[in-house]
Amino acid sequence: MRISFLNVGHGDCTIIEHASGRLTLVDVNNCLELDEETLAEVSEYYRGRTSMLVETHGVRTFGMVKEAGYDIELTNPIEFLHKNYPGKDIFRYIQSHPHLDHMNGLEQLKAHNIDIVNFWDTEHDFTPELANDADRASWDEYKRLRRSVNGSPKVLRHSYGASGTFWNQEPDGVNGGDGIDVLHPNPHTLKAIQDSGNVNNLSYVLRVILGKVRIILAGDAEKEVWDDLVSRYGTELKCNVLKASHHGRDSGFHEKAMELMNPKFTIVSVGKKPETDASDKYRKYSENVWSTRWKGNVEITNDVSGYATITSQYDR
Repeated sequence: MRISFLNVGHGDCTIIEHASGRLTLVDVNNCLELDEETLAEVSEYYRGRTSMLVETHGVRTFGMVKEAGYDIELTNPIEFLHKNYPGKDIFRYIQSHPHLDHMNGLEQLKAHNIDIVNFWDTEHDFTPELANDADRASWDEYKRLRRSVNGSPKVLRHSYGASGTFWNQEPDGVNGGDGIDVLHPNPHTLKAIQDSGNVNNLSYVLRVILGKVRIILAGDAEKEVWDDLVSRYGTELKCNVLKASHHGRDSGFHEKAMELMNPKFTIVSVGKKPETDASDKYRKYSENVWSTRWKGNVEITNDVSGYATITSQYDR
């Protein structure tokens, strides 16, 4: 069993290889260049440490930060899938919520002959601002997938407590399956979330069990979702690894939830975000806070005993 948190720039992409051999892909962001926030942070880190980084009229490029010493390349999810899982389809694609930084490049899966068998989605009527043709291509593919009526893919809209074949049961009804529990959305609060217009709170919050390790994937969930989770689950939120909500921003941090989860590792996609970063707050409750911006891809693997090893692409 293996779970990979990919370094995809400003966005999310998590790939889970289950003991069953099935693949789950939670979000995708096929970003080819560093985003402005990353360039700003990395530039600030190297400024004063080297004379190599010289900006022209405030313009930063990957070439500049690379020359200054930043050599952590982004990971292309399509290339990662072809290299590590050649010929395999995505058994389960989970769109945590409908923001573009969680679905950029979605159309590239089909273009590279990677099929989606099951498509998890939430009910909403959100439409984003499309800045360019790439945004439009990803959004059009998302709309095509979520409106599938012929079972290819099969569209599923789960809420907390849902049980079913393959995601947390085997076909004979035995509990376990691929070890995925849906903690959110809560059908009792979903209408209020939809009415509020806060798309982040549409996020799937998932608990994934890999052997003896509990991992919580929090999407971009904010305070109202965490309040609900704390109220409903309490100490059952305890986990070993947390994928921090909203890329580690303060808006996704919830003190009581962190106290209950108390993860040994907290994984932050992207990294520190000046003025909105909650990394130091996470460190109060988590022994290790790892950023994909500085660690690259982060991977958890399980051996036959069920115990896990966590490694990073770069030792920083």
